Amino acid sequence: MKAFLKLGIVLGLVINVLACKTNQSFLAENANSALEMHKRIAILPFKVSFNEEYKAISRGGRGQSNWQEQERVAGLDLQKTTFNMLARRAEKKRLDFTVQDFLTTNKTLQSENIRFSELKSIDKGKLARLLGVDAVIWGETEMQFSMRNFAGRNGMNTQLQLIDADSGVLVWQNQSFQDISNRMDSPQDLAVRAVQNLIGALPYKARK
Repeated sequence: MKAFLKLGIVLGLVINVLACKTNQSFLAENANSALEMHKRIAILPFKVSFNEEYKAISRGGRGQSNWQEQERVAGLDLQKTTFNMLARRAEKKRLDFTVQDFLTTNKTLQSENIRFSELKSIDKGKLARLLGVDAVIWGETEMQFSMRNFAGRNGMNTQLQLIDADSGVLVWQNQSFQDISNRMDSPQDLAVRAVQNLIGALPYKARK
């Protein structure tokens, strides 16, 4: 959380009209049969990135190595947030699966010497099987910010993917862009709103 909050001050430089859109939705043809088999789901640490212009105006003496650490910690924060949101939703909506604790997920990854920076390039179906779950959720979020395009869209673009363990197939994907709407918006605020929208859009159905 602190990683996001430290970067939030610069967002006071830009105020746009609030726009919250979820788009680029994808659902596989065999999604229903795959979803019914998911009894345990793990959430991977997110891939968080900030574009170069955002880094330039908010650097404040930070080196490149420090930005990498900021992004790593922010990715862990979003993993935890997503776990909490999905676990609550699964209980409230009586969804027929459990969510693996994010600490268990991360300990398993570390025991297998898998660096969080390597997750993007590793087959997610393989990761799911390694974690002993039926599916994994992989998230990516990027700060898109431009002073040159002051009237354009500035905010966090976040995408979630749901990957089946057995087949390694992408079952579902959706994306949400959260614009900066006021001076108090931080990157964390925007990313959390996007994740909340996307968790609500997951295609799982309640138990009968």
